[in-house]
Amino acid sequence: MLLIFVAIIPVSVLSFTLYKQMYNFVYQSVNSRLAASASQITAELKHSNEILTNGLRLLSEQESVVNGIDDLLYSIHLPDILGNFVLDAPLIESLYLVEADGFVVESYGGNILALEQSNILQQRFTSPFEIKDLESKSKVYLVDNYSLVGKSGQHHSLVHVVPIYSDRAIDRIVVKGYLIAVVPIYKLAEVAANRLDDQESLAVFYREEQLLGNLIGDDAYDVTHASRLIISGRNYQNSVWIKIKVGQRLESLANQVKEAMAPGMASSIIVIGLIIVVVMLFAHLVAKAFGRLYGLIRDFEKGRNAEALNNGKLVIREFADVANLLTEMKGTIGEQLRTVNEKNVELARIDKLRAGYLEEVQNLNSQLEYKVEERTRDLELSMDNLAQSNFFFQQLVQFRRVLEASEGNRQIANDALRILSMCFPNTGLVIHLPQSRGHRMVNDSLSVEVESFEQLSNRVSEKSRQRWDRFSIEFKQQLVNVFGIRCGGGKMGWLLINEPKLSEENSNRILLFITELSAFLENRTLNEELDHVARTDSLTGIKNRQAFDELQFSLETQLDAEVGLFIIDVNGLKQMNDEKGHEKGDQLIISVARVLSDCCEGLTGDFYRIGGDEFAAVLSGEQLASASELNARLAARQNNQVGIDLNSFGGEPLVSFSVGYASTTDVDFSGLYKLADQNMYSNKQRYYAELRQTEL
Repeated sequence: MLLIFVAIIPVSVLSFTLYKQMYNFVYQSVNSRLAASASQITAELKHSNEILTNGLRLLSEQESVVNGIDDLLYSIHLPDILGNFVLDAPLIESLYLVEADGFVVESYGGNILALEQSNILQQRFTSPFEIKDLESKSKVYLVDNYSLVGKSGQHHSLVHVVPIYSDRAIDRIVVKGYLIAVVPIYKLAEVAANRLDDQESLAVFYREEQLLGNLIGDDAYDVTHASRLIISGRNYQNSVWIKIKVGQRLESLANQVKEAMAPGMASSIIVIGLIIVVVMLFAHLVAKAFGRLYGLIRDFEKGRNAEALNNGKLVIREFADVANLLTEMKGTIGEQLRTVNEKNVELARIDKLRAGYLEEVQNLNSQLEYKVEERTRDLELSMDNLAQSNFFFQQLVQFRRVLEASEGNRQIANDALRILSMCFPNTGLVIHLPQSRGHRMVNDSLSVEVESFEQLSNRVSEKSRQRWDRFSIEFKQQLVNVFGIRCGGGKMGWLLINEPKLSEENSNRILLFITELSAFLENRTLNEELDHVARTDSLTGIKNRQAFDELQFSLETQLDAEVGLFIIDVNGLKQMNDEKGHEKGDQLIISVARVLSDCCEGLTGDFYRIGGDEFAAVLSGEQLASASELNARLAARQNNQVGIDLNSFGGEPLVSFSVGYASTTDVDFSGLYKLADQNMYSNKQRYYAELRQTEL
C-alpha cells in the first residue's frame, strides 16, 4: 500500500498532467492552423470571384458579344469566345448568352432547356435603399437545381447574371441581353481543398444550411474554424454571403497527441522504474524510521531513561518536520497548479475572443478600404467630368456668340465642327444643314473622310423615319451616333459622331449643343419667314407696298442716286369686279402681275404691287439704261389675252394697263413718285377717251 500511495499514484498523476498539457498544445496548434487555412481559402476564393466578375463585365462589353445577340455575322464567333472564357475561368462550369426575353442565343457546357425553364431572369431583388437603374445591374443567386450542375449528386450553384447594354441614353438604359455564368459549389470546394492536408475537412454553409462537406460542426466531434465569403462584384445589385468552415476530427487530434508523446514513452518507463526503486529504498528507510519511532513510543510507555528519550525525540521531531514540510509543499503546489490551469482556460477563451475580434476588424478594414478606393475613383471621375463640363459650357457660350454673328450655313457648319472638335478631340464629325430661304445646303466633315454625302444622307433619312432626335447607323463598318438638328420650316439637318460608344455625360453635352444650334436655326428660319411674309403680297406673290417704301427710304438716303420709276395701273379692274365678281378681278390682277414680272425679268428685280390695281418697277444705277427696253416690253404686252375664263361666251379678256415713267434726270427724288403717277394718270385718261370714241 505504501508503494501504491508513494510511487504509482504520483507517477500516474504526473503522466496524466503531461498528457493534458500536450493535448492542449496540439489543440491550440491545430486551431491556429485551421484559422489560417480558413482565412487563406476565403482570400483565394474572394480573389477568384473578383477575377470572374470583372471578366464577365468586360466580356459583356465586347462588340462581338453585344452584336452577336441579333447579328448572324458576329454570332459565329460566340462559341469560341464563350469556350475560351470558361477555360480561363476555372470556377465556371457553364456559360450562356441569353436574349432580354430569356431565350438562350449561345452556350458552352450547359443545359439550355434547364436554364430557360429555371426563370432566373424573372427573379427580383428588393432593396430598402433607392438604387438608380436597379433592373439594369448585375445579380448573383444561389440556385438549387441539379439540372444546371453537370456533376452527379451536386445541385447547388452560384448563378451570375450580367446585363448586356445596347443603348445608354439620358433617360433610360436598354438591356439587350444577359451573360449567365453557373459556378457550382463543388468547384469552390475543389479550389479550397488544395489548401487543406489529409486530416482536415471542409464544409460550405449558406444561412446555417450545410451545402457541401462532411463536418459535423459540433465541438464534441470536430475542431472547426469558419470564415465568411462575400460573393458579389462591381455594379452588382446584391451579394451572397457564404460561410467556409474547415475542421479536424478529435480522433485524429488524439492520434497526433499519441504520436507526439510516443518518443518519450520509453524514457518515461525507465524514469518510472527508477522512481519505484528509489521509493522502495525510501520506504525501507521510512519503515526503519517508523520502527525506531515505534520503539521510542514503546520506550516512552515503559519509561525509558531521558537520554534515550531525548535521542528518540530528536529523531521523531526531524521526521515530523520533514513530513509537515512535504504536506505544506504538496498543498501549495496543488493550489498553484489549479490556479495555472484556471488561468490557461481563461487565456484560451480570451485568445479565441481576440481572434474573432481581429477577424471582424480585418473584414471591416477590407470593406472600408474598398469603399474609400471606390469613393476616390468616383471623386476623381466627378472632378474630371466637372472640368470637362466647365470647358464645354464655356465653348457653348462662345458658340452662341458666334451664331449671332454668323452670315450663312457654311460659317455655322465650320464653327460648329471647330468647337465640337475642341470639346471632343480625336473624334470624327460630319454635319449636314439643308437648304432654306436665302441659305444653301452645306455638307462638311472633320477628322473623318466621307466618300459620298448623298449616300450617307439617304441612310440617315431612312433611319430617321423611325426616330429623328437620336439614332444609330452603320458607318465605316461600325454603329455610330447621329443627332437630328431642327432647322425650322419642317427641315432637318443632322450631326454624325464617329464614336460607337458615347458616355452618358458626352451624350448630354452633344444634345445640349444640338439644342442650342436647333434653337438658333429655327429662330432664323422663323424670322426670315416673317420678314418674307411682311414684304410679300399675299395675292400675287411679289413684293408689297412695305418693301417698296423701304426701298424708297434706302434710295433717298443715298447721295446722287440715279433712279427710274414705272407706275403701272390695270385698266378695267373696277368694271371686271362689278360685272364678273371680285374673284375674277383677283384672277385678272394675278395675270397682270405675271405679265409684268415677265417684262421685268432680266432688267430689274425691284417689282412691287403698291395698291389694289397699281404696280411699280424701280430701275437704279446701271439699270436706268434699260428703261426704254422695259417700256417697249410693256407696250408689246398691251391688249393681249390672259388665261381667265369669264364665261362660255365671253372668252378671255384682253389685259390692258396704263404706264407712267419718271427718273431723277427729270426731277428730284422727292418728286419722282408724284411725277410718275401723274404720267400714269395722263395715259389712263387718254386710254379711256380712246375707248369711248371706239364705242361711239
